[in-house]
Amino acid sequence: MKTNEFFSKNEFSCTRILSALDKLGIEYKTTGKLNDVKFEFMSLMNVEQGGVYYLAGAKVMPDSIANSIVIHDGLAVCDNAESIFQIVVSEPQLVFYRLMQELAYQKSDIFGVHPTAIVSPAATIHDSAYIGPYCIVEEAFIGKNVKLHSHVVVRDRVYIDDDTCIESHSTLGATGVAWVWDQVNRVRVKQPQIGYTYIGKNVFLGTDVTIVRGSVNESTTVGAGSVIAHGSKIGHGARLGAECHFANNVSIAGNVVLGDRTFMGAGSVVRPQVKIADDCVIGAGSVVVHNNESSGTLMIGVPAKIKKIDSNNRLKGVPTSLTQEN
Repeated sequence: MKTNEFFSKNEFSCTRILSALDKLGIEYKTTGKLNDVKFEFMSLMNVEQGGVYYLAGAKVMPDSIANSIVIHDGLAVCDNAESIFQIVVSEPQLVFYRLMQELAYQKSDIFGVHPTAIVSPAATIHDSAYIGPYCIVEEAFIGKNVKLHSHVVVRDRVYIDDDTCIESHSTLGATGVAWVWDQVNRVRVKQPQIGYTYIGKNVFLGTDVTIVRGSVNESTTVGAGSVIAHGSKIGHGARLGAECHFANNVSIAGNVVLGDRTFMGAGSVVRPQVKIADDCVIGAGSVVVHNNESSGTLMIGVPAKIKKIDSNNRLKGVPTSLTQEN
């Protein structure tokens, strides 16, 4: 069954796509006949005719791509060029994403507080922010153009900076767990968690992300431009640098420090108080138990070992800037 048959399509003429490239100031060259029928953004994982695709490097365009637009860097090989309108740019994937941002359907203009949301009178919320259905906002600061989708919980002492998007069922400023055993009274004495949480500008948090507040006077911090995918957990007092990326179900413990542009593979774990330098890549499923002061390195395994990033251990999905040889 094709699910896209049930929903409105994001279709664009070739002329509109070229106009968008001009608007974005992107340099390009074209090859092929301009066909002004409608096209949709599509993936090479699910090839159909009438698509807009991107291809990077010296790869062969699949024969099944026909009557389509292909954005590539001039290295792609095309055996059925007569049925393809080619747009040659320097960075095909980047251009493809920019075009999607410019043209594709997105609910980006929503704002206001949904009537089912519960918001504390002590909360500060910018007029352009969106608080979705069944959200709970305690004494927190919600910045400009912040989007909280349904069932997000924002606890006390949480500051969410501008242009951040938080998907459903995530909790920010959750209570951490720290305790000491009272031998005399034979009870567990829990430490009150009274710290802060700071989410930087232009951060994306996926569904079911939990961020624990700082335990005393520290802030748990997510740096600007970071992307935290679904199911990830961040412990109390952890500090993430700018533009970090977490794949699904990453778990970092309390007081971990991650450098700028750290890339955490799916299911990876970092033990408490570990420090990792800038531009490091943590492989999927790895468990980091020791500090890493060598920037731009790869850590893989259980326990994770440090390796130099080169062409033999480059990871798919890691930004190119993080996989250059050092």
